[in-house]
Amino acid sequence: MKKYILSILLISGLIFSSCVRSLYPITEDEKQIVFNKELLGHWKDDDGNNYFVDSSTVSGIMTYHIQAAEAEKKMDQSNKDVSDTSYFLASLVNINGKLFLDCVPDMEQLAVKKVSESTMGSLLATHFLIRVFSIEQNSVEVAAIDEETLSTLIKQNKINIHHEQIDKDDILLSEKSKMLQQKLVELEKFPSVYKERNRLIRII
Repeated sequence: MKKYILSILLISGLIFSSCVRSLYPITEDEKQIVFNKELLGHWKDDDGNNYFVDSSTVSGIMTYHIQAAEAEKKMDQSNKDVSDTSYFLASLVNINGKLFLDCVPDMEQLAVKKVSESTMGSLLATHFLIRVFSIEQNSVEVAAIDEETLSTLIKQNKINIHHEQIDKDDILLSEKSKMLQQKLVELEKFPSVYKERNRLIRII
């Protein structure tokens, strides 16, 4: 549990602010991982937050590198920029024609920022599951799972999904990959679970 909390402290908000995360990846089957070059580039959401998306091959799989930066700069007393910027590695996963980004913190970036080895070893890289509704040349529509809606569905026994209630606002899904996929498909019956959609507009 402490490992999970430490990882949360190092992750920014923005579209990754959902308090619903997964202990396991969406898939372990490379055939379900796809690559769409239209996702590459510089994107901005309605709040002015910036997302810089690049790619490289990681363990033989084309992987997205996402840099998420807050819209407003924050300066400390010495006039140093202390704005929150986070780094993720992401795979685009196709589940029965539905697309999801499976995002984990980029641990190499933490190493660059001189996070100690003991701290690195204590981190548990949980997965952000981002539903991708559309990918167009100049816009992308995405949404994270809404914690409140999912919690209500669970309480009403409308969906049965293994999870841990970290605190009143945080849910950690604990289904392994194959079952996690089935549950994500079930959630498609409840559109309100993705009620906070974000439209990203291409800048470059």
